[in-house]
Amino acid sequence: MSLEGRLVLVLGGTSGMGLETARAANAAGADVAIVGRDPEKAEAARRAVGEGAVCGVLDARDTGALAAFVESLDAVDHVVSFTGDQPAAALAEADHEMFTSAFDARVWAARNACAVAAPRMPPDGSFVFCSGLSALRPRPGRSAGAVATAALESFCRAMAVELAPLRVNAICPGAVDTEVLRSALNSQAALDRVAAAVPLGRIGQPAEIAHAVMFLLTNTYTTGTTLRVDGGFALT
Repeated sequence: MSLEGRLVLVLGGTSGMGLETARAANAAGADVAIVGRDPEKAEAARRAVGEGAVCGVLDARDTGALAAFVESLDAVDHVVSFTGDQPAAALAEADHEMFTSAFDARVWAARNACAVAAPRMPPDGSFVFCSGLSALRPRPGRSAGAVATAALESFCRAMAVELAPLRVNAICPGAVDTEVLRSALNSQAALDRVAAAVPLGRIGQPAEIAHAVMFLLTNTYTTGTTLRVDGGFALT
């Protein structure tokens, strides 16, 4: 499938993997709409994507706000979402609010995207949602995020059945060189240690995730799957 002239909506598209995906879709001839929570980042992303891109400043967890933005668009053919949260706390300190926040940022936002966009999409439209390796490899003190990523992958399979013939897939990145990762690791030495643990011996790049998302958007016989793009990290 060509993306020429199609509308691709990217939630969490103002930086990192989301922004790179928006740029890739634009380069493939798509019209692009970006959603983010920070007004300055959203406007900078719109300029970075290129002519014709539009942006909305809102939280995808807010059903009404997302519905209003989707209604403002002339059409929606594909939706990609990079929303998510990875709160850190030992189990004894991980309260209900933390689990709810992690779930809402990833699964409820995905639910909103499907609920408000699917009725407007053509039969060959698709969704791609961003999961995370914690669904397979949970770390101590990260149970809330692990549950949310695993739930998102299950949600994608459920929606692939419920919304068919619309296609619904998940992308599961490994360690990718983004502001979020650098902020979490806080040093080049920590980045180097992570890179050394990856079978391919390096951190991934946002463009490599965008390339995989483009496959999921354009391959018309792939649905209900989770595509892991992690340099083999899940194998270690």
